[in-house]
Amino acid sequence: MDKNSTIEVLVEERGRKEDHMLLAHFNSIMDRGTYYVSSDRLKRKILKFGFYSKQENIIGLQIADLCAYPLARYIINPNVPYIPFQVIKEKIYCNEKGEYEGWGLKRFP
Repeated sequence: MDKNSTIEVLVEERGRKEDHMLLAHFNSIMDRGTYYVSSDRLKRKILKFGFYSKQENIIGLQIADLCAYPLARYIINPNVPYIPFQVIKEKIYCNEKGEYEGWGLKRFP
């Protein structure tokens, strides 16, 4: 990835209250940064944050939907094999040893 690249964050609408809570959390992260990424870097990289309805059928949101359940199943019970997770785990950012936990897959309480 180009070090000057930027992204747009697209999220699917859930409801007025939920959307407001997510936007507030996003703004908080943009203001403070995270353990891994500074606020300044986030502000340079993230150009847009927007909500979209399911009816808009945005391909990136459809892909996120397809990945969310296999990831959740893995997090809940990593010892139970699940074929859809086996497909997407090859796409998760990892270190040179192929370890993705703590790299592209981070757990937060």
